[in-house]
Amino acid sequence: MRKRPEKFDRRALRDAKALRRLGVQRVQSAEELSALHDARLARFARADVDEKEWKHLRHCRGAECPHPTCSAACVFGERKELNRVVRQTRRLLKSGQGSQRFVTIIDPTYFLPPGRLNEFSIGGLVQSLRRRLREAPDSWKSARIVGAVDMAYDRERNGHEWWAPHVHLAIVVDADAKEIKRVLKPRRAPPAEMVGRVFRPVVVKRITRLANAIGYSVKPSVEGRKAILDSRGNKNRKPFEIPAAAQLEHDLWLLKLKPRERSILSGMMMSRGGVVPRKRRS
Repeated sequence: MRKRPEKFDRRALRDAKALRRLGVQRVQSAEELSALHDARLARFARADVDEKEWKHLRHCRGAECPHPTCSAACVFGERKELNRVVRQTRRLLKSGQGSQRFVTIIDPTYFLPPGRLNEFSIGGLVQSLRRRLREAPDSWKSARIVGAVDMAYDRERNGHEWWAPHVHLAIVVDADAKEIKRVLKPRRAPPAEMVGRVFRPVVVKRITRLANAIGYSVKPSVEGRKAILDSRGNKNRKPFEIPAAAQLEHDLWLLKLKPRERSILSGMMMSRGGVVPRKRRS
């Protein structure tokens, strides 16, 4: 068994412990984070990635970060930041006005083939979401939303593969599921190759465990999803191990991001003291 890193960030350990008590399922231990960290560094080394781009990660073992800037490729730094977001936003969403919903948004205009993930703009996707929120009814001004841009690697039944970014949100808003779908539905028509495919651009579910829903919305790793037909002949997806080249491509993409850059807050903001409420502008 891998030993816990010495001098691991105590605040990060407290946040992780608090999330487990709240029933969050995807909370990695210090040992699991160390294993992910070592595997990522090994992939960089095997691929002869310029060490100048990732040498700062060699010095990180989960203690307080010695660098003023870091990247989302540091599993310790990103998890520390996002676990804190989960813990602090749970309290604010719990006290919010309206129904608690878990929302997944799929906009295939952002899908990319393997080898082109570096062309994906998180900023573009998030700004399009914020434009839709600004156009929402007045009742949405009290909405509180937390989530993240999640990256999946999809394989169709014909073998076609692509990067499929999508958004997971935990949301508290005075609106029913039908209105949530209308407000959050992407405005652009899907690409020609997606026309005729069966997919739902917005999926809305009731939240039964708030902390776990928030935790899932900022889950840490890329997942492969292979298209299958279930026993009823309906299209579904099941996990599969993504190709090594795609895993490295995802690592390099994270290397260009800040630790909290994938996360989304609306109706709340990050301050020096943590996450605090903020009303949407009129």
